[in-house]
This record gives sequence, structure tokens and C-alpha cells, in this order.
Amino acid sequence: MYEEQEAVVVLCKCGEVHKTYGIRAAKIAPRQWSFTWAFPIKESSAKREGYDKTSIGGDIGFSGEYPGCPYCGQRGFTACSCGHLNCTVLKNGIFSCEWCGAQGTLEDYTGGAISAGADL
Repeated sequence: MYEEQEAVVVLCKCGEVHKTYGIRAAKIAPRQWSFTWAFPIKESSAKREGYDKTSIGGDIGFSGEYPGCPYCGQRGFTACSCGHLNCTVLKNGIFSCEWCGAQGTLEDYTGGAISAGADL
């Protein structure tokens, strides 16, 4: 019997090339998500698909197949206090959010909600 897995798309911006991409997150248990793949996407398409209307929170990990950012290849990211993800790019030890422009030093992720949209 096939059991459909809940999945969403989380938007992320690459701090190297300043472009948006989607990350597919599959729910593997309550409040546990696995990032499975990433793909380039235009912000207008992402909004039209509703990828900016949902949020996820909890433990987030990476599947062995996760390819990283389609632009710079990074497998990690930074979650800004605005709720959006960015490739982790530091300039003189300072992170700048590609979404809201906030700047600062980095702290560990505590499991708070990040923005995502349904993957239908």
C-alpha cells in the first residue's frame, strides 16, 4: 500500500548570485523534515504556486540525495528572523538576509518556523 508523504517547498535565496530557489521538504515524522532536492525558481512563479503561504518548524535534516543550492552548491543555509532561508554567505563575519536586508552574526537554529508552501 502506498502512503503519500506530506511535502512542502521552502524558498531560499542564494547570497552569492542573489537568486531564489525552492527546496523540497518531506515530512518524515511529527515536527521532523528532510530536505530532499532543490531547484531554481522565479519569485513570481513561487508566489503563484503559493510556496510563500505555509511554514514548517522542528528538526530539519538533509537526505543523502539533497544536491544543495542550484547556484552556488552550498548544502547549508541560514534561517533569518524574518522566517526565510538564505545560503550562508558571510562578509567580514556578518550575514545579510537576501529577503529583508537584516544583518548580524549567526546563532544556531532553534526549531522555529520557516516559510514554506505546499508541494502538490
